[in-house]
Amino acid sequence: METDKYMDNENIMDLDTEWIEEFETLDEQYKMFYKENITNIKCTYVYVNKDNDIGGTKEETIILKQTNHVSREEIVEIIKKNSCFKDKSYSVLSILKYNFDIEPSDIPFYAKERKTTTHDESNFLTLIKSIDIIPLNKTIYMFQDLNEIIIIFYEKTFHKNNMTLTKKIYIHNKNNSNYKKRKTYRKKT
Repeated sequence: METDKYMDNENIMDLDTEWIEEFETLDEQYKMFYKENITNIKCTYVYVNKDNDIGGTKEETIILKQTNHVSREEIVEIIKKNSCFKDKSYSVLSILKYNFDIEPSDIPFYAKERKTTTHDESNFLTLIKSIDIIPLNKTIYMFQDLNEIIIIFYEKTFHKNNMTLTKKIYIHNKNNSNYKKRKTYRKKT
């Protein structure tokens, strides 16, 4: 009788392990749909010339020093490194962040009809107003390559004749011979 109890307990243990293994194999299939930390991000640089035409673009992948954040130092370094393109100098016009942070439960709705999702497409693309830490939300592993920082550069204009923009100011010394002293005359009574 005791051996039957032991056998039953052994079968129960086998059952418990089987459902865990099934869950793990099933979970492995859906692993790509779990949200994960962002460790690298694609950066795209768009160069706009004086005629407001796109003069060129560059793309690179940046490995983040801190997960889910692009630090101020990283942004400044990126801007300094990419402010020259084809022997022309550019200044930053705007910085955009595209963070595709859709919830896993919204994927079927987003795939079928975009209008029924809780996310609005404009929520993914945001304008960065100041050069500071850019926070990034966790993203589904499968969509992490969609996350992007876009920096738009505008060509700097230099004036050819800087002398015409500077006004000369002459300062006269009192001891100068050209300096005339005002005299006051009093009426004689």
